[in-house]
Amino acid sequence: MNHGVLIIGTGPAGVNTAETLRKFGCKEKITMLSKEPFPPYSPPLMANYLETRGASDLIFWKGRDFCKDFDIDCKTSAEVGKVEPKRNRIVLTDGRFLEYDYLVIASGSEMWIPIKCECPADAEKENYYNFKSLTAVSKLLKEVEKGADKAVIIGAGFIGMEIAITLRRIGLSVLVVEMMDRILPRMITRDIAEPLESIVRDMGIELLLNRKGELLKGRETAEELLISDGTLIKANLFIAATGIKPNISFLAGSGIQTQKGIRVNSFLQTNFSTIFAGGDVAEVPDFVTGNIYPHAIYPEAVKQGQIIAFNILGENVHYDGGLNMNSLYHFNLPMISEGAMIAEEKADEELFFSRNNVIRKIGIKDGKILRFELVGDKEGAGLLHTLMTQKRDVSRIKDALVTKKYNQARHFMSIFGP
Repeated sequence: MNHGVLIIGTGPAGVNTAETLRKFGCKEKITMLSKEPFPPYSPPLMANYLETRGASDLIFWKGRDFCKDFDIDCKTSAEVGKVEPKRNRIVLTDGRFLEYDYLVIASGSEMWIPIKCECPADAEKENYYNFKSLTAVSKLLKEVEKGADKAVIIGAGFIGMEIAITLRRIGLSVLVVEMMDRILPRMITRDIAEPLESIVRDMGIELLLNRKGELLKGRETAEELLISDGTLIKANLFIAATGIKPNISFLAGSGIQTQKGIRVNSFLQTNFSTIFAGGDVAEVPDFVTGNIYPHAIYPEAVKQGQIIAFNILGENVHYDGGLNMNSLYHFNLPMISEGAMIAEEKADEELFFSRNNVIRKIGIKDGKILRFELVGDKEGAGLLHTLMTQKRDVSRIKDALVTKKYNQARHFMSIFGP
């Protein structure tokens, strides 16, 4: 190699590519780019960073000196303007260019913010935030420290609820606006959401469901949110949690094939053999359904980063697909959801069990587990995960699975097999 490996992004996919390359003997130059001024950090730990008011270094999960420790040239505050595959180089927004032998695009995702602001041009920079970067979370924390005491969260998905509960824990008044009929609408069904919503309300968080945030208004900054029923909600912090999209706008005109994200093969290569993509930007098949789309899931980003590294080293390792999984502890009640998203594919049969604050729901399609949701007790999650990923026919043991008769289920499988 003349120029080494260039990695766009310092999130879990990028970091695990670099770390795996070094651990398995790569001596070539490795350069990582981040448009933020921070060392590599873990996005799932931003809530912890906010709750501890920036006092915890846990967010820098590989250590602040990761780049030094692994002999990596980490360039911070470096934003990519375009990629030129035919010239094996990228161009930064400040005009500098960097050449590469291998390029890894692990630029993550950005918040999709469809709400307009009828305010001065810079108002949204003052008190309209997202939760997709440490830069944004740091600015949000400064506002809290200056006395902001009421927050409106627009969107009740995974990120929205994480922000809401964290802000409530540090003393803010919190209201969440969600256009669907339940919280976590992509993860769980209504019957699972109801007990969780009761817990959220008991925390002192107000939920406005079946309402859509439409317009932010204000004279000097955003001061109130107009929602779809005509109500105006006043606050001094507004936070968008309305969904995410792959951060790939800099690929326009590059010739790299994109659709919802970056198209890749089973080796995580793009249509250019020396360019790989991983993490939130990579379009990969869903392990359960086979549908192709970006999987913005931390464990998948880690796995993809490792596979990219092995393939740069010439090992020809295949990636077998992503699996949607989410585990939440913020409700003081364990909850896990795995498998096909609610809107992605419909189950033939939904098995439901509820007793003493324990809820279990398993979706079955063609005799196989399509998804499962456990609340209050995660026992058996490993067994359900194995049966789902191995695509075992559970028709004869489905009732035992939903009612936690695992010994009976295992005994049945040992006799009759898959």
